Amino acid sequence: MPEMDGYKLTHEVRSDPRMKDLFITLNTSLSGSFNDAMVEKVGCDRFISKFQPDLLVDVVQQRIRRDL
Repeated sequence: MPEMDGYKLTHEVRSDPRMKDLFITLNTSLSGSFNDAMVEKVGCDRFISKFQPDLLVDVVQQRIRRDL
């Protein structure tokens, strides 16, 4: 079975008409231009590099407030 990572999962979600509009934030330890290109290619809404827990919490709280 192939390995599943956040990019593959995002691609699969975007390919499914039932889930294609979900808001997706990737939280990864990877960084750099390759990572930026992959985030754009798979259609991720937000990218947060790991070790920024406050930023991750802020993004989640903003989405919750928006969807209430």
